[in-house]
Amino acid sequence: MDQDPQLLPRDKLLRDTFTPAENLLFVLILITANVAFWLADPRSYWLLGFFLIAAAMTVVVLKTHEHTHPFFVTFLWPKFWLCAAPVWLLLLQFTIGLMQRPLGTMTLEGVEFVQLEIPRQSWHPVSMSAETAWPTVLGFGAIYIVAVGLFIVPKSRAFFERLMPCLCISAVLVALLGYIQTGLDTTMPLLTKGTGAEDFFGFFPYDGHWAAFAILWTCACISMALLTTRYEDSPAFVQSSAPWYLTGGTLLGASAFLVEARWPAAILMLTYASMMMLVSVHFFSASKDPHRKTIGGLSGLVATGMFAAGLYRIFQPVSNPDVSEHLRQAAWEMFRDRPLFGWGMDSFGHILPFYGSDLLLAGNYERAGCDALQLLAELGIVGIIPSIILVAFLTGRYLRKRHNIQFTNHLFTGLVATALLAFLDSPFMSPAVFYSFVLLLFVALRWADVTRNRADEVDAPRPDLVTPQSLRRVPFHTEPENEHLR
Repeated sequence: MDQDPQLLPRDKLLRDTFTPAENLLFVLILITANVAFWLADPRSYWLLGFFLIAAAMTVVVLKTHEHTHPFFVTFLWPKFWLCAAPVWLLLLQFTIGLMQRPLGTMTLEGVEFVQLEIPRQSWHPVSMSAETAWPTVLGFGAIYIVAVGLFIVPKSRAFFERLMPCLCISAVLVALLGYIQTGLDTTMPLLTKGTGAEDFFGFFPYDGHWAAFAILWTCACISMALLTTRYEDSPAFVQSSAPWYLTGGTLLGASAFLVEARWPAAILMLTYASMMMLVSVHFFSASKDPHRKTIGGLSGLVATGMFAAGLYRIFQPVSNPDVSEHLRQAAWEMFRDRPLFGWGMDSFGHILPFYGSDLLLAGNYERAGCDALQLLAELGIVGIIPSIILVAFLTGRYLRKRHNIQFTNHLFTGLVATALLAFLDSPFMSPAVFYSFVLLLFVALRWADVTRNRADEVDAPRPDLVTPQSLRRVPFHTEPENEHLR
């Protein structure tokens, strides 16, 4: 399935051969992804600091791309600054907020107490101390900057066809590690000191984060399996690489049975069921594979079973429902008091004692159990609206062109499922989940661009070969010819 069938072999070689910038980006993404996947501690200063260095390398990649790209490239830096605008605005809000902290101290009978100081100006940002909040702000911002390169640099599908298998293998290996640890009944992740909690999977301290990670990469693996079956020169299913991708997706999806968190496990099951149903529909309706009925029937059977398991998991009783409800209520009350700019990044755990129920005083809670509410409470409407606008614009740009690109649509399945989970749990607290989300988002969008455009037209506007009649100085005949021989 060639995107430019009319190209000569020499032109195809130029299109699919990596440029120096693509080589740098390939290595950068491969290293950062493996570091994020295997060092999944949400608050590791080493991990967040590593991504600061990687973000600086992104600028080097873009500068190399500017000077070594074989085709026309327009609006390179404006495109980068536009895509990275949410990060710069968040940094600006955080920096201004350092001038006004929401917490102060008071002394009563020789004892020092912490008190809440609600700023008089609701339009002025506030931030917690830079010592505790800056690693989160800069680290997650750097993770996003690294992923932006995938939306700018690759010039053809060949880049993603070589990158995605490596990332899928890494994600599946993490799943295998989790299965091994479960089989050994270990009390902490291997080679680590652990956190004291038992709901871990692989190197993910919280199995709900693992489930969100598995949602994204289950869709990625099965999307690659379906992609390989659509190539014109693809061999029969059992002789291709598609069964390996399906096996990897199944290992990721089946891990939902080992996840204790209810909503993450249920959404992982339903997402895997949806992807397997797509496999079944593909083999029954579009495939010419000699074993299409067997493969389609087995996929449909697995999808039905996982769908039933997901529904059963949804209606299971929840442990500590009152705690979750109190945390969400506290986050909502915090947002209502400061709806514009919130209380600052990483402020929820510090502000919670002033808003939380008395039943929560015995515990130390840093998350509201709902990323959507926590972001509203910490960043406010002004803090989150740039990201929403950017994602809506890029997605609308794809939909407006009416691209029925199956690989992109399949990746969007995992992205939408993870975004839905953010209203029910806290998946984006994990750097591995956040990086996987933005990485696959930009892969999906860039794939759509390079699939429906020639390689030399992806980043350059198409020339207007016909000048409008109102701007012509010389008459130009556009009517049908009607010449008669005399």
